[in-house]
Amino acid sequence: MAYLDYLFKFMEGNPALAVGFNIILLIVSGMFTHILCKFLLIKVVRRVFFASHKQDVPLEKDRRIAEKLSNFMPVIIVYYVLQFMPNMPPSLVTAINTFCGILFFIFLSIFFNEMLDIVNSSYVRKSKRKNHSIKGYIQIGKILIHVIAAIMILAVMSNKSPAIIISSLGAVAAVLMLVFQHTLLSLVANVQLSSNDVLQLGDWIEMPDKNLSGEVTDIALHTITIRNWDNTISRIPTKNFLTETYTNWQAMFSSGARRIMRSTSIDQHSINFLSQEMLAPMLSVRGVNEPLAKLLDGRDPTGVADSWFIDNGLTNLTLFRHYLMAYLAERPDIIKDMYIVARTLKPSPSGIPLEIYCFTSSIFWMDYENTQSEIFEYITAVAGKFSLRLYQYPAGHDFWRLSQESSGRDSAR
Repeated sequence: MAYLDYLFKFMEGNPALAVGFNIILLIVSGMFTHILCKFLLIKVVRRVFFASHKQDVPLEKDRRIAEKLSNFMPVIIVYYVLQFMPNMPPSLVTAINTFCGILFFIFLSIFFNEMLDIVNSSYVRKSKRKNHSIKGYIQIGKILIHVIAAIMILAVMSNKSPAIIISSLGAVAAVLMLVFQHTLLSLVANVQLSSNDVLQLGDWIEMPDKNLSGEVTDIALHTITIRNWDNTISRIPTKNFLTETYTNWQAMFSSGARRIMRSTSIDQHSINFLSQEMLAPMLSVRGVNEPLAKLLDGRDPTGVADSWFIDNGLTNLTLFRHYLMAYLAERPDIIKDMYIVARTLKPSPSGIPLEIYCFTSSIFWMDYENTQSEIFEYITAVAGKFSLRLYQYPAGHDFWRLSQESSGRDSAR
């Protein structure tokens, strides 16, 4: 006790030393409270939550709540310890109180933001309406929390009522919006892109209107940088991603499948009902027997009369479509668990489009293009086995062949 009395008397005669000692005491008390909260308060709060949860319920949100609550304690302790410290200059006390007030509202906004995130994740996990989202309402709530926290921080820093801050903001809002309109638009766009998780570094995006196709390399406040596949660099204003159309291919990479949706045209005059004469070259193609047996309900194709094909509406194009679906299902580079469709589209002057719809097991461009090319090369070659002709506009060779046939007929006369 005598030593403490001597220390206090010594500090009374040295104001600078007293202030330094008090500041060190504040720092030590804040650090001690922070460490104590990390090892004590979080465990206490989580133990309380343990009692109300089942074993299969995740307790991650309990830890998040406890950690955010533990941030308040050092600020509160430092604020109240400061009130009992003598020999502190009023200006320094005011500065420390202001700093504590700023930290208090910052931690308060962080805590409420964490609560909103927990509400959103709980709603997504427990809601029966899986396609319904409250993320928009959560984001509005976060904006309001940040606005209120900013107003309270300004009130603490200026030592004025929050009502005065709100009334003064209304007078300069129009001027600020006019001067910083591009910055505000970019800020809103950046927040929406990041919060909605629709654009990230490394995404492959396409903007047809800008003739852009490449990888996102940088996301800044005002611009987004894209490295095109020809190694050129393009910078697009961030706000353009809210007003213009673009395609993000990242979801395709994440799914592990890439879609093929391409068609070839069939000459309408080559489509006929099946007949025994047609079946001979078709049966020579490996894999035709299984789809044909399904269409014939297990009948022997050599014993079916031509009239049966007509009565049941089986054409060479019908068999060709079913054969192509079986052919695609056997390919190792086509995903079996996703759609495999061979369908005809609306007829046009160029014939009947036969569309192939399936998904490749490789998402890489070279593998994808190779698979797609192999499929349509095979369709082009095998269509003749089914007495089908692929439509194409007459070329020079066609006119030459017609002229040769015409001259041959003339010479025969």
